[in-house]
Amino acid sequence: MSREREIKEFEARFSDEIIEVAVVTGANGVGAGKGGGAVMWHASIDLIAWKNLSSDEPASYEKLQLSWIVEDGGLEQFRKILDKDRISKLEVRRGKDSLMLVKVLEAHYADQELDGFLKESLKPVFYHDEVLGEFSYERDLDWFKKDVLWGGQNGSLYIHKDSDKNISSALKTACVLIKDEETWSEKVKEYAADEMLDLANEWLEDDGEAEIDTITKEMFVKRMEFSSISVYADGSFEMFFDDGDMFWGHSIIVAGNINGQMESAHI
Repeated sequence: MSREREIKEFEARFSDEIIEVAVVTGANGVGAGKGGGAVMWHASIDLIAWKNLSSDEPASYEKLQLSWIVEDGGLEQFRKILDKDRISKLEVRRGKDSLMLVKVLEAHYADQELDGFLKESLKPVFYHDEVLGEFSYERDLDWFKKDVLWGGQNGSLYIHKDSDKNISSALKTACVLIKDEETWSEKVKEYAADEMLDLANEWLEDDGEAEIDTITKEMFVKRMEFSSISVYADGSFEMFFDDGDMFWGHSIIVAGNINGQMESAHI
């Protein structure tokens, strides 16, 4: 795709009107990607609040994405100008689910209302469960987290920050797993070994410094070291394990559901 066509297709998603806004950026900085035959970087940064300075509209505290496209040489420059947890003044064009950056007017902008909101968002947030105890909120991931012991190994339990109803449902998923952790630990590792043992031995063949000729199922299970569990309101979960160098340092991810169905194992 040509540069001109790419720009035209991107800008077509937004209105022609340019407005001045004050924005509050979220816990993560500028991210970017380049898919397929794209010439330009598609950059973005999350917003947790914004205010239209061109009208009397009240400030919006719904999460939104600020998007723009930029050539190779300009991406790092934007990362120096726009950063996390900051109030900035911008020119933008509105889209259905995002704002398009036109120009950065002030990288650091003073707004009393938004400053109060930003300070409040930076305060520590905790969630207490009667069974599992206290979780702390990880702003950059948008998850609640607590340390857990799983299968005799230390790791983390993550629950996505959502409505209280969904948090409660996700906690039920976690309770089912932790209540019978030895059985689940064995089930998950056995499944991963069954699904990935052949792949592990293929990787072993490419390791010119390997001290063994074959990885057995027993060895595979023993090398898996628990890292974390992410649980969801629908009863599904993902477990992450360090690979014991079977895949040269990649994580092993096993997905399943508390109904007993294992769905996938991959690196």
